[in-house]
Amino acid sequence: MAHHLLVCEKPSAAKKIAYTLGGRGVCRIGQGLPFYRFQKDGDTITVVSALGHLYSPVQQGKGWSFPVFNLVWKPASGRRVKRFLDEIARLAKEADSFISACDYDTEGSLIAFMILRNACGGADAKARRMKFSSLTRDELLRAYEKTSELDVPVINAGMARHEIDWIFGVNVSRAIMDAYSFNTGGFEVLSAGRIQSPTLDALCKMEDEIDLHIPDPYWTSAAEIRFLSSGETANAEYSKNPILRKGEGEELKLRCEGSSGTVRRVEEGELTIPAPHPFDLGELQREAYRVFGFQPWRTQKIAEGLYLEGLISYPRTSSQQLPPSIGFKGILTKLGMNEAYKESVSSILNYADSGRGLWPRQGKKSDPAHPAIHPTGIKPNKLRADARKVYDLIVKRFISTFGPPARKSFKTIEVELERGDVFKVEAGSVSDPGWMKHYAPYVKIGGSRLPEAKEGEAARAEKVWVEERFTDPPPRFNQSSLIRFMERNGLGTKSTRAEIISTLYRRGYISGSSIHVTDLGRGVIEMLRKRFPDLVSIGLTRDLEERMEGIEEGREAYSSVIIRGAETIKGAFERMISELEAAGAEISTLVDGLRDQRGKIGPCPSCKNGYLKIVRSRKTGKRFVGCSNYGAGCNFSAPLPQRGTIKATGEACRACGYPTVLVIGGWAKPWRVCLNPGCPLRVKG
Repeated sequence: MAHHLLVCEKPSAAKKIAYTLGGRGVCRIGQGLPFYRFQKDGDTITVVSALGHLYSPVQQGKGWSFPVFNLVWKPASGRRVKRFLDEIARLAKEADSFISACDYDTEGSLIAFMILRNACGGADAKARRMKFSSLTRDELLRAYEKTSELDVPVINAGMARHEIDWIFGVNVSRAIMDAYSFNTGGFEVLSAGRIQSPTLDALCKMEDEIDLHIPDPYWTSAAEIRFLSSGETANAEYSKNPILRKGEGEELKLRCEGSSGTVRRVEEGELTIPAPHPFDLGELQREAYRVFGFQPWRTQKIAEGLYLEGLISYPRTSSQQLPPSIGFKGILTKLGMNEAYKESVSSILNYADSGRGLWPRQGKKSDPAHPAIHPTGIKPNKLRADARKVYDLIVKRFISTFGPPARKSFKTIEVELERGDVFKVEAGSVSDPGWMKHYAPYVKIGGSRLPEAKEGEAARAEKVWVEERFTDPPPRFNQSSLIRFMERNGLGTKSTRAEIISTLYRRGYISGSSIHVTDLGRGVIEMLRKRFPDLVSIGLTRDLEERMEGIEEGREAYSSVIIRGAETIKGAFERMISELEAAGAEISTLVDGLRDQRGKIGPCPSCKNGYLKIVRSRKTGKRFVGCSNYGAGCNFSAPLPQRGTIKATGEACRACGYPTVLVIGGWAKPWRVCLNPGCPLRVKG
């Protein structure tokens, strides 16, 4: 009889898999580091969990230098990691068969491989792989019964990605910090990365386009048209908008206001709007941002939690297609038992029975490992508010993909005035909501009504407006549009894009929901453009991503991709070393200027000439706000909270006009503080 050791990615997944395979016969052993054991078909099965990545690449040998290319995979730091690895190693000695039961993707395959090779004494050589896209009972049982060989190309692709990211990130970050230290003798944490830097560079280029945009004036004209037969009115646009000369708009107003006309054309039609395709991760992140305002990393985390609960399929997928093998009717039938979806499911099944068949609208993108994101049909018990929103969005999107097309009616009325000027009245409304009613409230069903009009009837322009406008700069990225940009340009993977954006925020390189690049972010990019132009190249990053995908698909060799990345970075460092002093001067000027800027809170409310800055007492070590003119005629000071990060808001208190700061950390959410100790809004201002 065999003893199988199943290695899972997370504790919650290990518990789910164990009780699915073992049922009531599962014995849970241990508290802080639990594992599960049961008998199945005469074999002993032990299920144990990792904590995500328990191994990571680190420098081989000691010392702080760059460039460094010698790396080795070692256990991550921390007592908890050591305890998990020690327990896995102990359990491995009892087993004679090993199965990777981590999430079926690049990261999951790599996590299990490192554990099997290192903690389990080379067990990767004989291990098997469970492949599943959801944690449902049927799929897990099928995956256990049909294990396959380890997915070595996927593992190699994961190793290559981590190692190349380490080579780029560690070396460039050290180079920047060493240059600063060489010039100043000080230390400042700065970072760059293979994906992070091209993304930041693209944001800087957008910032440049916005800053360099020169608004050009133009004019638009509209009129209130009255149809004389019915007496109804409607607003109409001038058919030759935009007007490029101011004088032309004024002439139009004088010529048309109060003049009579005739309806010369009435056109009616209908548009067909097909059902949406299923969600891939990027589309789910964008849609959750649009309807809920959720940041991409937050949506991904919520979706991963729903997957671990067995409520949805694996979310880190790039597929927009659903295969029949998932069982469309079975999932819909289960969803129909939930009162919230009962009516929609019944409508969809009736539509399918009418002859159309039960087929979702498929998107263009596919993923060899997983289908598009879909519910499993399992009814949730209790979900937090945010999880409930994302779950509802996924369910309604899934149901709507099976729905009939929606139809939208539109109508155009053209009115020609007596001097030959033409104004158009346009409107439309949804005549048949089709799939839209199943996706409500995440899609708007409505429209505007047009007055009845016939060709040849009389009309009159009651009022005419001419409005001056200016051409807009390109719109700023938000987190949703930045995810789409990264997808189109091959920056990062479906799993890493949200984290890259979060890192840019944490480093202080970008800010705001409508993304602005900070002075620090711009300074770092300008230095990288000069010293490491390859590192900000989208082309290079895309090339490496394609090569790593080639490893996964068996078209590229792991070693050749690593050599390509190392050679690229090596040439850049040779140039950096020769210019270390000049680079250090640039970086120190940037950092010192930003430190001074970060310390400024706002204008001094007492002397009006100086500015407030954060000061730390030499005696007590406590921080407070003081005037820059202290000792030169102004002694203003104000206390500050001693916990959390202080950030200037740039806004005055609405009650007293004093500057305000934001205190971040130490509380559940940021806390706005007025610097006037006597202000009635001192705490909540």
